[in-house]
Amino acid sequence: MSGDSPTGLADAFKRACVAILVGTVALYCAVALLQSIWPTLLLIGGILTLVGIPAAGLVIYRRHRGGW
Repeated sequence: MSGDSPTGLADAFKRACVAILVGTVALYCAVALLQSIWPTLLLIGGILTLVGIPAAGLVIYRRHRGGW
C-alpha cells in the first residue's frame, strides 16, 4: 500500500493546498474583473431593457391583434 505512505499523504496535502490557493487567486481575480466592469454591464442591461420591453410589447400586441 504505497499510496498510504506518509510521503504520499504529505504530497497529496501539499497539492490540495496549492489547488485551493490557485482557486482562491482565480476567484479573487474574477471578482475584481467583475467589479471593474459592473457599471458598464448595468448600463448595457438598462439600455437593452429600455429597448426590449417596448419591442416585446409591440410584438405581443401585434400578434394578439393579428397585424403582422
